Amino acid sequence: MSFVRAGIAGIMRPTDFPSLDHALPVLWERVRDLPIREAHRDFIRLCIGPGGGEGVTNCLSRNDSWSVTLYVGDMTDWTSHLITITTTLAR
Repeated sequence: MSFVRAGIAGIMRPTDFPSLDHALPVLWERVRDLPIREAHRDFIRLCIGPGGGEGVTNCLSRNDSWSVTLYVGDMTDWTSHLITITTTLAR
């Protein structure tokens, strides 16, 4: 049996979930109201938002890990936060 570990550097500590379907809504809840530029928000929504996750699922099936950098703020004042998702065999 495996589980999913997901986190957002500086925003959400890595947390274990029973499946990707459990992790994605929590990740999206953490980022959806942050000040993210519209085009970047659309990309992040496609990755982890409602109805998204297909690309993440495909990556996890091949590599057991997926990550993307989230850029919070505007063009001149922003911070970067790595979103990571990994699958791990339960011990």
